[in-house]
Amino acid sequence: MRQSLTLSWRFLTSKLHQPLPLNRRESQQLLARLNDSFNRNLDSQYPQDLGHTDHSPDQHIKSLLKSPLFSDQQPQQLPSPIRAVEASHNAPIIRDLIFAVEQPVEHFKQQVAAGKANIGIAKLALDNQRRKILASPSLDPEESMKISEIGSLVANWLWSSGQYERMDFIQDRTFTARLMPFLIAERQYKPVWEWLQRSCTGLPYSPTSEARLSFYKDIGAMLRSLLHSEVAYGQGLESAVQMFMTSYNSTRLSSHTSVFITRRIHASAGAYLLWQFASRGASANLGDHAVKDLERSINHWASGQMIAPYQALFDLSHPRAPNASRALKWISMVEASDGQLAKGNRQTNVRIGLKTVEVLLTQGSTKEAARVMKVLQTVFAPEVGSDGEPPGPPQSEEESTLRSLKILLAT
Repeated sequence: MRQSLTLSWRFLTSKLHQPLPLNRRESQQLLARLNDSFNRNLDSQYPQDLGHTDHSPDQHIKSLLKSPLFSDQQPQQLPSPIRAVEASHNAPIIRDLIFAVEQPVEHFKQQVAAGKANIGIAKLALDNQRRKILASPSLDPEESMKISEIGSLVANWLWSSGQYERMDFIQDRTFTARLMPFLIAERQYKPVWEWLQRSCTGLPYSPTSEARLSFYKDIGAMLRSLLHSEVAYGQGLESAVQMFMTSYNSTRLSSHTSVFITRRIHASAGAYLLWQFASRGASANLGDHAVKDLERSINHWASGQMIAPYQALFDLSHPRAPNASRALKWISMVEASDGQLAKGNRQTNVRIGLKTVEVLLTQGSTKEAARVMKVLQTVFAPEVGSDGEPPGPPQSEEESTLRSLKILLAT
């Protein structure tokens, strides 16, 4: 994340102060110097023989063709891994591991039939199947995940083994994150909605507050995995927004939940959708209804201190009318508090600041963009990879702008 913010900072800085293009004479001089340098290095590696007609490039190509990589010698025969496995006293275990990697679906079926399946084995099968699909460039990931049917297989096992009743598997976030893409690729939404509904309606859990908070986060992680999978392998961002609103409304209206629980469950998923929306901008291709739903939802899932910056991010990312007004107001408040308002969410605030600069540059507001960059450099120097510079004596507006640009150029 730190490296990504630094790269974004340098990119936007270069847009504020772009280098002048070379003229024709300078371009010819640069090309001549490059040619001379190339020829000197080539001749130093392959000096020409005055009595020989071959040129240095020819000798270079011949030396390459003499490389052992181009020879037709047969490679040395190595012992067969299979024979080594057969000779080992751990052969049955090794063969089972190979089978689990090469045929994860069939291996999981065998484990279920033998009564040996558990969450760990199911997670291994999902992970191996995912790796197998991604390792083949000729396969379409979504179609391959659908054809494998391992999502349905694991969901059915959860029901038949009693895991569905206990719902313990929700607390394994890696497992739910591995399972969701396969279920969504198969369009198996029903079990997921049942899990979400059951998890919010009086499921037995430890009465301690710490355990409850962790449990709500587990539900939120499963919801986020569902939305992430819907965006990547399902019907896209708009469908994910509709799912989020359905989950939010059903949780809010449930007699088993409160405003706090609803916010706790949906905070991570809501932030994910908002950043997906922000990264797409005009290409988000959301209908007006989905855009309004996303905007209204911010007040309900964002924590108190993050409502204002998230609302600003929404305005900056609006697909039809991006607006930087709320973002500029928030950045001024952060500057006035010397970064205290951004405490605990510094990288998020830096990303919002960089998004503000991007929108301002698009709108031609270079002076405002330079001011925001100056605030970021002063308040968030560690995050943007820049050493903050203390403010100097009072200056005119023109001098202040030039000074800001000079600071930016120095980074």
